[in-house]
Amino acid sequence: MYKILAAIVLAFAFTACTNAEAEAEIARLKQENVTLQSEIKNLQQTLDSVKAKSDSIYKNLSDMDMQ
Repeated sequence: MYKILAAIVLAFAFTACTNAEAEAEIARLKQENVTLQSEIKNLQQTLDSVKAKSDSIYKNLSDMDMQ
């Protein structure tokens, strides 16, 4: 009986450690997600800026009939 009780207590102890590790990993992944979303936003702004410049150059070439 003592062995079974000890096994149950140890199982809960290991489960508690695993949950803390899992929660730490989840927190790390959430922070990484926030960082990646910020990078995506910055890249999208850069892409929009480059596209606007490209469209402007294309329009100027069209106006000069130099396509």
